[in-house]
Amino acid sequence: MNKDTTMTQKEKVMGFAYVLILFVSITAACCLAIFLYNSNYGSIDRKDYFVAKMKRINEYRYDQKQYAATIDLLYNKINEHNPGVHAVYEEDNIKFLLNDLKGMYDRNAIDTRYRSFLHIADFYYMWYAEKRTLWTLNNNIETFTKNLEECELGLENKKDDFARMRR
Repeated sequence: MNKDTTMTQKEKVMGFAYVLILFVSITAACCLAIFLYNSNYGSIDRKDYFVAKMKRINEYRYDQKQYAATIDLLYNKINEHNPGVHAVYEEDNIKFLLNDLKGMYDRNAIDTRYRSFLHIADFYYMWYAEKRTLWTLNNNIETFTKNLEECELGLENKKDDFARMRR
């Protein structure tokens, strides 16, 4: 059982080629892992993204400052509004300001922060509508109370007339 332990020239070349291919592939995989995953190629895109994001945040803050006066004016107009006085220009002004706030959201609907303008406009519209409804209900209650008093007075007069007729 004497085996020849020496390698032939062909086996030596094949072994060297195998080790060389293995070394090159491992080296290439390590280089890819080191240089591609730890490179700054993606940071340029991220920087542009963050710069654009900061620009949008600053635009939103600017719009907030610009519309703060409009929101305060709208609050004061609704708070001082008396539905009993039929001033169409005041109602139109309130509706214009509400639509202006909604328009700010419509122009920037892609940015969710601008939804606050829509919520403020909806809230103020509900307050305005409820104020008008409350005034109408109170006015109706006063009218019905007066009608009830007149009816009770008329009923008393009819009872008195009926009692006189019976005597």
